[in-house]
Amino acid sequence: MMAFRIAYTELKNLLRSTKVIVLGVFLLFLHMQVILPLKECAELMGKKLSWLEPFIAAGNSGMVVLILPLFFLVMIADFPDESGISPFFHVRCQKRTWVWGQILFAVSASLFVTGFVLAASVLLLIPEGALFDGFSDAVTKYVSVFPERAGDYVTQLLPENIYHQMTLRRAVMHSAGLLFLYFLFLALIVLFFAMMNHKLAGLLADGILILAGTVACGFRLEGMWLFPMAHTIGWLHYTEYFSEPVFPLWGSYVYFLVLIILLAAGSLAAGKKYEIF
Repeated sequence: MMAFRIAYTELKNLLRSTKVIVLGVFLLFLHMQVILPLKECAELMGKKLSWLEPFIAAGNSGMVVLILPLFFLVMIADFPDESGISPFFHVRCQKRTWVWGQILFAVSASLFVTGFVLAASVLLLIPEGALFDGFSDAVTKYVSVFPERAGDYVTQLLPENIYHQMTLRRAVMHSAGLLFLYFLFLALIVLFFAMMNHKLAGLLADGILILAGTVACGFRLEGMWLFPMAHTIGWLHYTEYFSEPVFPLWGSYVYFLVLIILLAAGSLAAGKKYEIF
């Protein structure tokens, strides 16, 4: 119970801090990079979009998946927090319990940001959107109606690899699940290095993984599956038309879960010698 109390207190402090301003900046970024292009697409097609399509686009856009983790890292830059009430918890409970509290905080922060992206994506599209069971005609028929616009930015937000290979619900589920695991993976890297008293090294490691993954995915390098970004972007797992995946989605979940378990175990082991003061 103490671990859950620590996680709850840390999340409450985060949401009360000035770092949540970052989410406001992200809203502006999301509006410019995702919502406006999709609205333009809908206007040209004379049709409504699905409320859930902007979230799928956000989770599958190379630009958004590059920038969004950086916003997340800014929010947790001082994780684990060594000010406020944190030293009190560190003194009152066992170190193992305190580390478990930090792991649970990483889980809750990752869930919160993923949920925020989903909610913001839906709210920013109202009233131009509607609730559909599948992908909207505004997206799926855009290229066939305007073949000269096949290279438009909007076709990169929701490429054919997505709506030809997944249902809308499946795309939302995997976009949310993989984005959450990506955030959690990055947070646990910071925690692991912090437990070894090298927090800055953890942030640098995350930055390198994000940037290197962006380059590898952008150029479709063979080694891109070594980086978390490739596993987060759903459409990279498929070709445009063939059902046989380039890389199985279940493999990406295994990739994240194995690394997350190793980082959590490493943090618990290293935390035995960690001193907050």
